[in-house]
Amino acid sequence: MYNQSIFNTDMPFFALLDDAAAGRAKLYQNHRETHFITPDALDTLDALLAQGWAKGLHAVLLADYAFGLPLQKLPAAHTGRLALHWFARCEAVCAETWLAEYSDGLPAGISAPQSDTGREDYLAAVAAIHAAIRRGDTYQINYTTRLHCQSYGHPVSLYRRLRQPVPYAALACLPEYGGSSVWTLCFSPELFLHIAPDGIITTEPMKGTAPVLNDGHDEARALALQADPKNRAENIMIVDLLRNDLGKIAETGGVRVPEPLKVSRFGSVWQMTSKIEAQAKACLSAADIFRAAFPCGSITGAPKRMSMQLIENLETAPRGLYTGSIGFLKPCAGGLGFEGVFNVVIRTLQLREISDGLYRGEYGVGSGIVIDSEPQAEYEECGWKARFLTSLTPEFGIFETLKVEANRCPLLARHTGRLKNAAHALNLLLPADWETQIRRRIAELPPALCRLKISLNADGLRFEHAEITALSGTQKVVIAPQILPVRDYLRRFKTDRRDIFDAVWQNAQAQGAFDGLLFNTNGFLLEGGRSNVFIKIRGQWHTPAADLDILNGVMRQAVLRDPQTYLGAEQVMESRITREMLEAAEDIRLTNALRGVLPATLSAAADHKGTPCTP
Repeated sequence: MYNQSIFNTDMPFFALLDDAAAGRAKLYQNHRETHFITPDALDTLDALLAQGWAKGLHAVLLADYAFGLPLQKLPAAHTGRLALHWFARCEAVCAETWLAEYSDGLPAGISAPQSDTGREDYLAAVAAIHAAIRRGDTYQINYTTRLHCQSYGHPVSLYRRLRQPVPYAALACLPEYGGSSVWTLCFSPELFLHIAPDGIITTEPMKGTAPVLNDGHDEARALALQADPKNRAENIMIVDLLRNDLGKIAETGGVRVPEPLKVSRFGSVWQMTSKIEAQAKACLSAADIFRAAFPCGSITGAPKRMSMQLIENLETAPRGLYTGSIGFLKPCAGGLGFEGVFNVVIRTLQLREISDGLYRGEYGVGSGIVIDSEPQAEYEECGWKARFLTSLTPEFGIFETLKVEANRCPLLARHTGRLKNAAHALNLLLPADWETQIRRRIAELPPALCRLKISLNADGLRFEHAEITALSGTQKVVIAPQILPVRDYLRRFKTDRRDIFDAVWQNAQAQGAFDGLLFNTNGFLLEGGRSNVFIKIRGQWHTPAADLDILNGVMRQAVLRDPQTYLGAEQVMESRITREMLEAAEDIRLTNALRGVLPATLSAAADHKGTPCTP
């Protein structure tokens, strides 16, 4: 039987089925209920569909890959489910307009994706598949791995940045089994099933991939792909498999292949597809179709059952929704009494929230392995398929400001460490010789006291320098009028999105102060426009906690590592500091890498409550 129903009360669950190739989209809203169906309860699907349709509701279905294991009479280490989501509204929308309306306009991006399978492990898996083929266990295996990353910003904004001209894309925020929710950003070019009102069922598997490099040779690569014996053989194997699957539910003689071995461009890759059509038997149920065809053979291998068994032994992590299916079913007057479209879930990023605006992401990628597959080429093909994700650089840059005197930077290791960590967290590529470049620039500077600014963006490293004069004595500090949100992941990094921070210290400077101090909407001290802050209360030093989403300045790091040298103290507490605590402080120190540790006094000139602002 089905396992669980979830009724939406306060979460804005929705699904956008986005044909970005044709400029059409369907938006499902006003979520009412979700049923999670286990494989042994598949025969309840049609009754549940009939009940929902009778209420005038609209059905969106998501099937995990592992849902298909018991359908193939295979044991499943990881439980897969078919999720039937019901919505009160379904309407045609312009996806671009809707996405623009619901994006918050703030930056969205990812950290550098990391594969769960290293190159050597991948090559070893291909060798194991080749051994299985030589034993006669299989002809082809679709071997997959997973990339892991974090994402920041609103998922709608991230989807807009990643959106590809593909026909079976989807953006959804939906409940998962157990009560949590997940964002799905799917950019699939592959059709699993099109169930037409006249009972014609079409599938269009993809086998054969080549990169689109925009180098003047893309058309030649497309022709080479279509003529390549290895890719043609791989495609034909899956065509035979899917003809067999559809043959189980088709009228006798009702299966045909009208468009074999067609090459089309989908975003950053060429793909070879073959269209297969079947005239379905009368009185066929939705459960019958899933039982015969799910999962799509293009993401298993041939023969299907043995390939899926080998996949369970080879792959080190469950696939989840990846290589499953997303689609819809709706009632119609003719044919089978229902129609719908289902994709193959590839090129898909799933996000689960860690904290406000920060998500844990997983992206699956794979390729079909046959006996003449070249292991290194297959490994590189996975890179082509993931390139639209892995090449997503941020819409801003990061930088470091170094104090250099006599061609030395005492905090260099902390600067380079922070730059490396930020580049990874924001998916910016550092040149192979980046550390050598930095040291060379330091050596080339004049011996006077200098500020060296190192900037990194999608175009690479840039350097600027200027001579400066030393700063000494006690500095004034004011409380800034701006009030920042409680959470802002990007505050953890020194980005060039610094309008608010620059305005804070420049406004403070106009008042004769070195810096202004910022609080969040919870009333806790964060940092200055260009400095971190330490305060002493009843003999104990405190600094705002890093988990308040503040920049962990390199001078702050040095002070926390050696408070005796810099503050004459045994320890510093990372704390929640209120305005009252700040005003009661016995001592205040400001820190930044360029100026070191500066004693400061709080100016009474800025006596205001402040105004909230967005990052």
